[in-house]
Amino acid sequence: MVSAPKKNANNEQLTQQIWHDPALIEALKKVDKETESHVLVKAPRKLKFWTWGGALAASVIFSFVSLNFIKSDVTTSAPASVAAQYYSGNDAENVVLSDESKVALNKNSTLKFSENSQSRTALLSKGEAYFSIKRDIERPFTLEVGNATIRVLGTAFNVNNILGETNIDVFHGKVSVKTIDDKQQIELIKGQRARVYNNNIIVSTFTAKQPDWQLGWLNFDDVSISNAVYQLNRYAQRPVVLSKVDANLRVSGRFKTNDVLGAVTLIAQLNKLSINTFDDSIILSSTD
Repeated sequence: MVSAPKKNANNEQLTQQIWHDPALIEALKKVDKETESHVLVKAPRKLKFWTWGGALAASVIFSFVSLNFIKSDVTTSAPASVAAQYYSGNDAENVVLSDESKVALNKNSTLKFSENSQSRTALLSKGEAYFSIKRDIERPFTLEVGNATIRVLGTAFNVNNILGETNIDVFHGKVSVKTIDDKQQIELIKGQRARVYNNNIIVSTFTAKQPDWQLGWLNFDDVSISNAVYQLNRYAQRPVVLSKVDANLRVSGRFKTNDVLGAVTLIAQLNKLSINTFDDSIILSSTD
């Protein structure tokens, strides 16, 4: 006699329905009658009914359990919808998104993230962040930042949103970068850096193993003085303000993020600017 597999409450209910289904009982009786003429020795009627019924019920239950098992095996854990998550603050912060991706936010940065069963999207409206994205080939991760769109499956990269330009450093995997006007698109790999400016993408390389800001440094490589001051102000207790300074003035150098006054003083000396400190600000101005 075929025994049914161990059943849970739902399977038990299904089994009872099978045993007491009139149509099934009539069908089994018909089969039984047709079979009697072909056998010389037959088991008692009740035994034959339960043997046929047990085999059929076990088969149905097994199919039911198997289908449920297969279904649960392929079901994705992606949620139908998750409420948007917002992160913003004056201090650096490590966060874990609802899709289990990890983000290290720099000071004075703002991030919004949302996901559903088809996609994962984020917006870095201000500041800088290092992303370690959980791989999900069914749902690429799309990041909107400044003048660029970044799309990944699972990788690690740093993004800096600065006054009309976006800088992207890839530390692991691949990243697709597209200009906001959709006219340029490139794929970056580990060790490549992209600067998106005026709807152009300029690619270079780097060797760092970790973002400079996480190590307490700011690196300026021929950037505008406005760009330099904007980034310094992320770390400043007193804002740095430019007064009558040529916007085309370029700045290069490596500066400590915990010594904004020292950085501004050095920039002033190298570029023949005057510096005045007040309780509520630091003023850089032209000497002309």
